[in-house]
Amino acid sequence: MNKKIRTNHILNTYSTKNEHVIIGLMSGTSLDGVDAVLVRMSGEDKPSLLHHVYLPYSKEMRAKISDLCQIDSARITDLVDVHFGLSHWYATVIDSLLRESGYESESVDAISMHGQTVWHSPIPIMFPGPVEKIKITGTLQLGNASLLAQLTSIPVISDFRSADMAVGGQGAPLAPFSDYMLFGSADEGRIIQNIGGIGNATVLPKENGEESVFAYDTGPGNMIIDEIVSIHTHGDLLYDDKGSIGKTGRVDEEIINLFMQDGYYSMKPPKSTGREVYGKEFTLNFLKMCNHRNLSFADSVATATAYTAETIVASYKDFILPSHSISRVLVCGGGALNLTLLEMIQTRLGHDIVVETTNEYGIPDQCREAMAFAIMGHRSLLGESGNLPQVTGARIPVVLGTITL
Repeated sequence: MNKKIRTNHILNTYSTKNEHVIIGLMSGTSLDGVDAVLVRMSGEDKPSLLHHVYLPYSKEMRAKISDLCQIDSARITDLVDVHFGLSHWYATVIDSLLRESGYESESVDAISMHGQTVWHSPIPIMFPGPVEKIKITGTLQLGNASLLAQLTSIPVISDFRSADMAVGGQGAPLAPFSDYMLFGSADEGRIIQNIGGIGNATVLPKENGEESVFAYDTGPGNMIIDEIVSIHTHGDLLYDDKGSIGKTGRVDEEIINLFMQDGYYSMKPPKSTGREVYGKEFTLNFLKMCNHRNLSFADSVATATAYTAETIVASYKDFILPSHSISRVLVCGGGALNLTLLEMIQTRLGHDIVVETTNEYGIPDQCREAMAFAIMGHRSLLGESGNLPQVTGARIPVVLGTITL
C-alpha cells in the first residue's frame, strides 16, 4: 500500500471499520526495556491481546537514558541521539511482534507509542513570557515518531501526555481509562496497582461508571530497589529477581518512617511524580542512611522493598479506604514479579483485601501499560477523549496524542 493510499486509509476509513488492530509500545520509568503488544479492538467488546514481545535495553542503552534523567549528567547531544536512536529499538521490537504473531504491517492500523520519559514536571513553575512571566508545566518522552513511521510504514500516534497538560492536567496517570475497560467489576471494588519505576494506583469502585474512577502516583515503585541492586553489584544485576535478595534481609522500619515524611505522600490526588524526584540522587540519600545504620546489602534491599510497600499501602489508607470498599488489589508491571514486595504489600494491607496480579485476570503483568496506550491510540483515531479529568486534574476531557502519517 503506497503512502498516499495509507494516509487516506487511516484518516477516512478508521471509524467505519468493525475491527481495528493497534500496536501499543511502552518503555517505562524502570528503564529496563520496551514492551510491545498487538491489540484487537472490535465494537463494544473488551480489547483482545493478540501477542506480546519484550525487548530489554542493553546496559549501554540503559545508561544513556539514565544519564538523561539526571540534571548533572544530561547532555543535549545525548538527548537528540536517544530521541532518534530509540525509534530503531521500537522498530526492532515491532518487527519481532509482527513476525511472531504472523501479522503483516499492512494489517496494523497504527502504532501507539508512549515513548521514554526522561523528565516529568507537573508542578507549575514561572517562565519568561512575551509580556510577563507565565506559569508552565511540562513533560518529555523521547522516541521520534516520524522516523518510526518511516521504519515500519505504519502511522504513529505519540506524545499522549501533552494534550492533558495543555488543559491543566498533570499528564498522568493516563492508564486508568483502560483499567476501567479491562478490570472494572459490578461485584467488587478494585485497585489496579502498577509498579514500574514509579507506582500508580487506579481505583475502580463497585458498580460505578468511569466518572467514579480516580487514580494517582503512589511514589517510587521498583526505582529505588533496582538502583540499590545495580550500585552494589556494579551493574552486574539490574533488579532483585523475584525479590530473592530482599527476602533474606532485615527491614529497618526507622528508615522507612524517616523517608515517609517526604511531602509527596501527604499531597492529595490528583498527583504524579517521576524519576526526577525519586531517581539516583534520592537513592543515594536512602543508601547513605542504610550505611549509617550499618545495614547489609540484603538489609538495604529489604528496607527499600518495604519502603515501596509502605508508600503504596499508606496511600490506600489515606486516600482510598476511608471512602471506598475495596476487595481486591491487582498488581501489574515489573513489581508484580517481585514476590517479596507482593508479600509485604499483603502483610501491611491485612488479609481483608486480596493481593493478586493482573496475570490472573487475562492480562499479563507486563502488558497492562502497553495495552493502555493501544486503547488510547484507538480512541484518538476515533476522535474520542482518552483522559479522565478527575484523575489528572485536567479541566476537560481531550483527544490525546499527535498523529504522524
